[in-house]
Amino acid sequence: SPAIMPSEPAKKVEDKSAVANKDSKDNKDAANNNKDGAAAKKGGKKKDDVDELSPEDLKLKGDLELMVQRVQDPTQEIQLAALDSLTKEIRSSTSSMTSVPKPLKFLRPHYATLTDYYATLPASSQVKQRLSDVLSVLALTMGKEGARESLHYRLAGTKEPFGVWGHEYVRNLAGEVSGEYDVVQEGATTPAEGVTSTPAPKITLDDLNALVNEIVPFCVEHNAEYEAVDLLLEVERPEAIKQYIDENNYQRVCLYLIYCSYYVNEPTDSIILKICCELYLKVKQYPDALRVAIKLADAALINEVFAASATESDIAQRQLAFMLARQRMFHVVKPDTIEDETLKGVLANTQVSEYFLSLARDLDIVEAKTPEDIYKSHLEQRAVGAGVDSARGNLASTFV
Repeated sequence: SPAIMPSEPAKKVEDKSAVANKDSKDNKDAANNNKDGAAAKKGGKKKDDVDELSPEDLKLKGDLELMVQRVQDPTQEIQLAALDSLTKEIRSSTSSMTSVPKPLKFLRPHYATLTDYYATLPASSQVKQRLSDVLSVLALTMGKEGARESLHYRLAGTKEPFGVWGHEYVRNLAGEVSGEYDVVQEGATTPAEGVTSTPAPKITLDDLNALVNEIVPFCVEHNAEYEAVDLLLEVERPEAIKQYIDENNYQRVCLYLIYCSYYVNEPTDSIILKICCELYLKVKQYPDALRVAIKLADAALINEVFAASATESDIAQRQLAFMLARQRMFHVVKPDTIEDETLKGVLANTQVSEYFLSLARDLDIVEAKTPEDIYKSHLEQRAVGAGVDSARGNLASTFV
């Protein structure tokens, strides 16, 4: 019998099915190739990261790893030598930090190793104290958030000056002191929530105040008075800033304290303003001191500033008298403390007009002047026929 040929529509369906199967197979092959390529690229990227290190970085990394191993050596002399080298490398890199120093980056994988070995050392060990100093700096970037490990290791260390570790370390230490102060003030005998590392389990207010007494002069010496003031406000000792203020930095400190007083509650704001007044008196800035005393509305303080200005000059005291008269506070100053009749007249506001006219005469503004008098146009030499821009001249005259 003759063969039955497939119909035309059935043949088209078979062709489409074959094309679809072929496309599906091609897509699977492409997906597998992409996965293999991504895996190869990922592995190659890790290899490239290692290869990206320069020979100097590779040498530094190897040296640091060797130091970490020698710190755990049984011989104390080798341990101390390794700690000396480790300290030198870290100090040289943290003196000015614009990014994470390479020693800290390379030591990150070994931080847990060093902390575990630290826990095995006896408390009286010299190696433990030296290692505590190093761990205090490493905790700057490797410590757990909220654990204040840098502070704890610092208190358990050698107590050497910490300025050699760089300003960023001191700033971080100041922040941890502020956080620990709140915990100690609340009477907590255990670390705050989230604190898991406690090399120095019990911290007292004396410990924190001793650190504050080191941090504040360091900040003032390095033109970071704002940080010193912030720390003293956090530990409720703003009056301690007075001993570090002189003619070179009183303006920055007093201005910052005045602005801080806007954001604190009573009576802290009054305490801060009184400190500002004392600082102004210390550097003999009597007008500024009187301005703060008037803001406080403290009659005793106003009299103190007014009496102190008498030792400077008559002109300085007269200026303060004008300031008090302007605020209508002439009754605050005790009359028996003033012998100069002129000064009494200034305080009573009876000579305001006289002094105002005297100032006007000195400035040559008693009589009204025309714009031509101001411009002194009659002294100008102009060419004949030279015109004047009337619109521009009228605008200038309006301002005059």
